[in-house]
Amino acid sequence: MSRKPESLKKGDWIVHAYYGIGQIVGTETRSIGKNKAKYYKAKTPNSTFFIPTDNPINDRIRPLSSLYKLNKAKKILKEEPEEFPENHNERRKLISEFTSDRSMDTSAQIIRDLIFRKHNKGLNDFEQKTLENTEALFVREWAIIKDISEENAKERLDKIIQEQVLQANRAE
Repeated sequence: MSRKPESLKKGDWIVHAYYGIGQIVGTETRSIGKNKAKYYKAKTPNSTFFIPTDNPINDRIRPLSSLYKLNKAKKILKEEPEEFPENHNERRKLISEFTSDRSMDTSAQIIRDLIFRKHNKGLNDFEQKTLENTEALFVREWAIIKDISEENAKERLDKIIQEQVLQANRAE
């Protein structure tokens, strides 16, 4: 999506930090108290949310990634994983900082590094849930970018992950 944020229109895809990937389905004027404002209406499979038209792209919302960014993220998945700190509080803080970004690059890093940790040391509940949520968002975005099913995108991600795990096993 190379358009300026102000030019969001019906059919555009966005990524919301809380709601996930949604599609703009139109605009709506809504009243909050005595104030009326125009909002973009976005739908996800599970919810509908509204975005102010005067500030649609902010720290919680970004446009859907480009094919270039997807390919860059796939390369990151294949890179050498980085180890997390041993202290679980430091790990949790680092993971939370990474996941607040919600870009494909950082999602790829989180997936890669948590898979590596899972393979070597296991994951706690927070890490496992983060991995599942990050993978789900990553797969959905991949599917939309490539216009393929989520199942197909998940199979492709799993193939990359399996290759990385095999490579890590050979290195041990």
